[in-house]
Order: sequence, then structure tokens, then C-alpha cells
Amino acid sequence: MLTEILLWSNILLCPLVGVILLLRRSYLVSTLFIVAALFLFSGLSFIDLRSLQQPEQIFFWRKFGLFFEVFAILSCYFYTKTAFRDNSEIYKGTGFWISVILAFSLVLTVIFSPIDSLLFSPDFVDEHILFLTKQGFVIYLLLMIYLVFGLVQLERTLAGLHQTQRWGVKVIVLSSGLLLVSFALYFSQSLLYRSINMNYLSIRSVAVFSACLMFAYSQLYRESGSKLALSRGIAHRSFVLLIVGGYLILLGVVGEGLRYLNLSNAKQIFTGLLLVSILGLAVVFLSERLRRKLKVILHKNFYQSKYDYQEQWKKFAERMTSGLALSDIQSAILDLFCESLACKGAALYLYDYESKTYAYASSFNSRRDWRPFSADDPLIVSLKQKEWIINLRENHPEFVNSLIESFDDIGAFLVIPLFFDEDLAGFIVLGEQIDADEILTYEDYDLLRMLARQTIATVQGLRLSEQLTTSRELAAIGKVSTFVLHDLKNQVSGLSLMLDNARDYIDDPEFQEDMIETVGNTVKNMKGLIGRLKNIKEKPSLVIASVQLNKIIEDAVETAGTDIDIDGTAVRVAVDEEEIYKVILNLLVNALEATTDAAPVRVHYGKKNDLAFVQISDSGCGMSAEFIEEKLFKPFATTKKHGFGIGLYQCQQIIESHCGTIEVESLEGEGTKFTLFLPLAAEQGQ
Repeated sequence: MLTEILLWSNILLCPLVGVILLLRRSYLVSTLFIVAALFLFSGLSFIDLRSLQQPEQIFFWRKFGLFFEVFAILSCYFYTKTAFRDNSEIYKGTGFWISVILAFSLVLTVIFSPIDSLLFSPDFVDEHILFLTKQGFVIYLLLMIYLVFGLVQLERTLAGLHQTQRWGVKVIVLSSGLLLVSFALYFSQSLLYRSINMNYLSIRSVAVFSACLMFAYSQLYRESGSKLALSRGIAHRSFVLLIVGGYLILLGVVGEGLRYLNLSNAKQIFTGLLLVSILGLAVVFLSERLRRKLKVILHKNFYQSKYDYQEQWKKFAERMTSGLALSDIQSAILDLFCESLACKGAALYLYDYESKTYAYASSFNSRRDWRPFSADDPLIVSLKQKEWIINLRENHPEFVNSLIESFDDIGAFLVIPLFFDEDLAGFIVLGEQIDADEILTYEDYDLLRMLARQTIATVQGLRLSEQLTTSRELAAIGKVSTFVLHDLKNQVSGLSLMLDNARDYIDDPEFQEDMIETVGNTVKNMKGLIGRLKNIKEKPSLVIASVQLNKIIEDAVETAGTDIDIDGTAVRVAVDEEEIYKVILNLLVNALEATTDAAPVRVHYGKKNDLAFVQISDSGCGMSAEFIEEKLFKPFATTKKHGFGIGLYQCQQIIESHCGTIEVESLEGEGTKFTLFLPLAAEQGQ
């Protein structure tokens, strides 16, 4: 009684849900297939109901029932084949036509075969079990294969959809899977016991009823217009599952056949076939050429785009972070090119701006060829003119006497140009393909162009970064050299003045003592300069001590020369004597060089507002207010004809490191006055 109620629910609900699907006005091929399947399930439920009510006419009803079963299962299979996909080129797949031809053969067999040649039932009235003949067993075996393939298609569909799409269609996918699983369980008796047990109709009816409700819910409350975005990984995995499943089924058929033949050594034969089959599978899955052919087959039969560009971009980004050095990244990029087209090796050539040739830069599983391509090499000329990817397997008479001819020994077959700002910045030579029979399509060339654009942008960016780093290092060296030269100039100025005076006073003992002291101070300063060069820092490392300010001034005046007037009040300061000596000496030399009328340079020092000060003034050429405001104390800015423009910048750095200040007053044509403010020693600051 319960089974009859469930069958009646299927008879009424299935066509109702089919009508709901049609009213949605979504007349896709997949929709028509599932609607047809629902109406067929309704008709099959009616036939099963009549078979139970009229067991004496079981063969009459089963003739129609088998017909409805075959068409319902085929409709479900082709629904899973077309749902959520772009079916514009589905007819191009070999697998599609095999399934169509097999389906027609199955339908014709059911139509033209007598029902008693397919099944029999000696006691159906009591047992409700139908037994299958060999021909009937084959029919249900084929139906089971369609069900299994349909479930694989549904698994691939659900796994291949994006997470946001999966929410809208997962109910439909699950309901479709429920239909297929329910019939697979119902038909499982046919494979295990070569029979159909109609006592399980109640279980199948519950599954069909639940699936119909899920279909109706999904159509009324959820969107279902998503299209499958099949990833390559999912396709490969599903294809491997099919191969393994087919392999196991084949072993089962062979084992059944050997048992049927009742051979005495059947176990040994089966074991041998098992080992041979395992070896064959290992050869298939370990062969890179066969794996490449598998990808091509999947491309032709499962999806339109040959490459998953999201996956390719992910791989490219991973290669970019694979190494810190430019050479490591270049090798990783070549590895990606080889992986994409299954090549055995590759080499990268980049333009050398110094030699104006295309020189070897990197290689991956390829020989190192240090010979550069000249700018007038036929290959380079062709790449610049056509901007095409060149297939060396084609005939290229224009490449006679080109260096590329020497690459025949590595099987080079593709040359990919790398353009940067419309200039040929380099090119990649791809070696022999693992599958030499593979024919490249426009998708392969599109992928290579995409990778080439990203490659040259990355490589050029890294090359420019290295050049910038080198330039900065050279600039740093130049900056240090400028500071050193400036200090040397100050020391040489003192020695030069001493040498000029030596011509007149060399016999004077007092002058000789001063000369020896001056030379000694110069040597001391030079040694200090050498010591600082060993540990260069932006700001000087100070050795603060309490020292008489007038002593520092007198040492600087003695080095700078005569024509300097000094007056002031003795005061002790907390400074680095050597550094302040350099500042005062620099200002004195500048003042002497700026004074052309033999007027003396004046130095005044003392204490003011809890600070010590040193004032150095001259009556020289002076500076403009604009120069003082915008350029004074800036590195490499000077009014001297042969100056470095670094002295005052260095003076300011030293004074500020002492927590002091430096002030300037100047008028063009009248002179300049620099004032240094320095901290007092502790006993005087209290």
C-alpha cells in the first residue's frame, strides 16, 4: 500500500515540476532534457504501479517500462552533460558522439528485442523479482555506466563552479545526483544478482519525490543561470577517476570471463593481466608526452579555453618571488615557459646597451651559448619587422647565415620576441617539445604573448632597479669623494701658504718651528681623515671635551695663513676639538678666498646668552639674498668658480651635531659675516 502511494506521488509531482520548469521560460537544452526526464519518471512510475496491480500482465507492462527507463536515464545523462555549460561546441567532442551512438543502439535494442529475450520471472506474483538474460544484463550494465558517468559530470560541475555560483545551483545539482543515485541503487541488483527487485520501488520513489521537491524549490527561490567555470585540475582529476574506474570495471569483466570459462590456471592468468595492467597505467601516467596528449584531449572535449589564465598568472607570480637575484627569476620564468608548452629547455637573450647586441642572459635545461646575436642578424631583423612569434619548424630561407641555425642541435622550434616600449628588448628560444606531434593553436600563441609581455616588464624593471642601485652607489662614492677632496683642499691651502712664505723666511728659526708644527698638524688631520673614511657615517661621531675656544681658533688661523685679525674673550666650550677646528678652518679659507683687496679677515669670539660664539667676517664679494635663502648650506651649491659646494653643508652638519647654530649675514660687494654658536663647558654654563 505504501509503495502504491509513493508511486502515485511520483506520477503527479514529476509532471508538475516539469511544468514549473517550462514556465520559467528558460528553454535551454539542459532544461528540456530534465523536463523530459521528469515526464518519463512519471510515466515509469505509472507503469510500475500497473505492474504491481496486474502481475499477470507483467511482460506487457515491462516492455513499456524498459523503454521509459532507458529514455529517462539517457535524458538525465545528457542533462548532466549540458547543464551550466556553453554547449556551442559540445558536438565537436569524440566522447559526446560515442555516447550518442551508444544511446541510439540501446534504444533500438529495447524497441526491436522481444521482452522475453531480455528478462523472465517464474514467480513474479509472489516475489516481485525480474531476472535478466545475458542481453538484458548488457542493457542494464550500459544504463549503469550512463548513471556513473552522469554522477561524475555532476561532481565536476559542482566542484568547477565558483563559490558564489555554487550557492545558486547546488540544490539542482544535488537533486539531479539524488535521481541518478536512486536508480543506480535500484539497478545494482542487475549487476550483482542479474535481477531487478521491484520491492525496492518504495526507496526509489522516495528519492524521486525528494528530488522533485528540491528542483521546484531551486527554480522558485534560487538563481540557476550560472555557467560552469571548469578548472583544469578538476577536469584532470575527473578524467583520471574515469580511467581508474574503467580499469577496475575491465578487470572485473576479465575476471568474470575467466571464471565463466572455468580455466584451470585462471588465477595465474588474472594475476599476470593485473601486473601488466598496472605496468601499463604506470607508463601512461609517468609519460610526459602522454600527459600532454591527455591535456589536448581534455581541451577538445571538456572546455573551450585550453589554458586556465588565472592559474597561469598565479604560477607566474610564484616564479617572480622564487628568487632574490635577477638570474634566479629569469631561470624561473624560462621554467614556466617550458612547463606551459611542455618543452625540454629554453634560453633568454637580452639587449646589451654597451655592445649593442643581443647577449645570452639565462637558460633552463639548455646549453649556454655565449655568442651574441648582432643587431643585423637575420633573426633579429625579422623579429623587429614582423613582431611575430617565429616557429622554426616552418621553412625560413631568410634565416640563412643567422646564428639561430646553430640551435638545431637542441631542437629549437619557437622564438618569442620580448618588446618593451615598442623596442625589441630581447627574445626567448624554446627547445624541443616533449610531444613533437602536438600542433600549436592560436591559444598557445596568445598564452606565449601574455607571458612574454609580463616577462619583459618584470625583467626590465629588475634590470633598471639594478642600474639604479649601481647609480646610487656611484653617487654615494662621489659624495664621499667630494667631502674628502674638500678636506684635502683645506689642508693643501695651509701647506700652499706655508710654501709661499718659505721662500722668504726659510732661514728664520721661528718660521722653521712654525713650519714643522704646521706640517705635523696637517699629517695629524690627514690621518684623522683616513680613519673617518674607514667608518663613514652621515653625521660625524663626536668626542666631546672641555677645551679653550681661542686654542681651536689659533690652530685654524695658523693653518689658514696670515692676514687674519683675532680678538675676543677666553671661554671654554664643550665640543669635539677636531670637528670645530675643521669648521673654523673652512670658514677662514672661504673668507680669504673671497677677499681680493688684501683686507684682513677678522675673527671675534666670546660669550653671549649662555653660549659661546665665533664670528668670522670679511669684506669680500659677498652673497645675494636669493642664494642665501635657496642654496646656502645645500650640498654642491657654490659661488666659487672651482668650488665643490660641500664645505658649508659639512659645517652645518657639524655645528648641528653639537646642538649649536650657524648664522650668516652678507651683502653682495660688501662682505660676509658667519657666526657660530656653541655650547659652553659645564663649569661655565652654571
